[in-house]
Amino acid sequence: MDFSPPVKRTLLHRRSILCEGYEREDGLWDIEAQLLDTRSFELPLPLGPRLAANEPLHQMGLRIAVDRDSVIREVEPLTAHGPSPECRDISDTYRQLLGLRIAAGFTSTVKRLFGGRLGCTHLTDLLGPLATTAMQTLWAAQIRNAARGDETPISCRRYTR
Repeated sequence: MDFSPPVKRTLLHRRSILCEGYEREDGLWDIEAQLLDTRSFELPLPLGPRLAANEPLHQMGLRIAVDRDSVIREVEPLTAHGPSPECRDISDTYRQLLGLRIAAGFTSTVKRLFGGRLGCTHLTDLLGPLATTAMQTLWAAQIRNAARGDETPISCRRYTR
């Protein structure tokens, strides 16, 4: 995708979010979301040494496993880099996702469980793209299976029950 030519500028911050969906051999689907923040300049950290330019300020991710009904069966949060020790400490709170169904109301449930100081802003921000990646992955699997004659494709309406 190409934007129109920009005014002369200098990159200061880059945030990359990558989401991927995998079909597992055990009948579940792994959905992974990763976030990477870097700065183009050396950055002093409030609780530690200076962060070199282009080194990770935030490098975090979530992996969930969902079943065919979009129920979260496994959760693995990961914080490889964060500006504070508390960034790693909060990760386990995301195990509250276990048993939740990715469907109507999921976003409001996420805000209630992890909003504000109850969670990490960055991990919580990943849950939106993680949820849509889960839906796209399940749809892709069902469309592929229907093309092979294995099952009927699902529709968006199915997920509003």
